[in-house]
Amino acid sequence: MISSVTVTFNPDILCLEKQFLSLQEQVEHAVIVDNGSQNYNEVKDLASKFNFILISLPQNMGLSHAQNIGIENAMSRGAEYLLLLDQDSVLGSNFISAMSKVYSQYSVGILGPSFYDPHTNEFYWGTNYIGPFIKRTQIQEITDVTYVIASGSFFSSEVYKNVGKMEEELFVDYIDVEWALRAKKAGYRVAMTNQASMAHTIGDSRLNLLGRKISIHSPMRRYFLVRNSFFMIRKSYIPIGYKIREVFLNLVRAMISLVVNKDKKKTFAMILYGVIDGVSGKFGPFRRR
Repeated sequence: MISSVTVTFNPDILCLEKQFLSLQEQVEHAVIVDNGSQNYNEVKDLASKFNFILISLPQNMGLSHAQNIGIENAMSRGAEYLLLLDQDSVLGSNFISAMSKVYSQYSVGILGPSFYDPHTNEFYWGTNYIGPFIKRTQIQEITDVTYVIASGSFFSSEVYKNVGKMEEELFVDYIDVEWALRAKKAGYRVAMTNQASMAHTIGDSRLNLLGRKISIHSPMRRYFLVRNSFFMIRKSYIPIGYKIREVFLNLVRAMISLVVNKDKKKTFAMILYGVIDGVSGKFGPFRRR
């Protein structure tokens, strides 16, 4: 049995409904975990309309915690395979059947689809780290990558049991990268396929800088991105090249975010908090006032 798990937090209801429509004929059952949304009643009504399972958390407990809750609920109902989704992701037709076929045929541990920006219809490339450098790879029927983003990732319950839970100390960012690298250490193949596609937006907005598309995040997300990179460089199973890249790029990303974000004072404060908490090993939810 295949189950999807979607985590919601103040979602755009019209966009969420598009996801539910794309899911209803493709999975045996869907689990929605709401992370304390202000528009929870709308989420509840929509989940009821589609007869999807809804789990309500009293407040934002973090993406990774909600993912673990949803995955384990689905597994308790007999799910053998899981599909993780963000609230703004919409599946293409025959998505599940294509993912299932490729997953079994190529003995993959974690499989991601090809995905595109719904605003531009531009497909993203796969990512492979070679030392501290990135190689952008066009996705074929099966393409090995360093990691796949959480939304659209397809894996078996056996893989989840063997690799372990999503890291809840990360709260929101780097969760998918950490889990994929942990899976690789356990001997699992991580790959993407062009046989299934999905609409998905990375970041709050995108900036074209010197010919490269850069994701622009809110000050709060910048805090987690800065802080959680310190979590990553502490782990023995994270490649040294990746760690070197993180140390360098954290400074570059922070400087860019200071330039492009309108609220520069808040952005600077969040970057500073991220560095302080990352160095001191203070992870989990944001606890400052």
